[in-house]
Amino acid sequence: MTYDKELFKRLDRTAISKVRIGNGAYLTVKGKRTVAIKDNTGLKLISDVLYVPEINQNLLSVGQLLEKGYKVLFEDKFYLINDA
Repeated sequence: MTYDKELFKRLDRTAISKVRIGNGAYLTVKGKRTVAIKDNTGLKLISDVLYVPEINQNLLSVGQLLEKGYKVLFEDKFYLINDA
């Protein structure tokens, strides 16, 4: 999920819901769509990203990436996300 509306090329504003965050509070989801994340190997398209304007950081779910077929590797202070 992200607060940054500029990450979305297009935003489906009909995807309105609530999401619970770590402290138990609920925040309003005001849209959903695919975002492109650039890394040193090119662009990664991440689908079903939630637009949550009230959150103050971008959150990436490793579990959801695995469900979408990505491979995620953590080593030292670095991470790598690969298409499966």
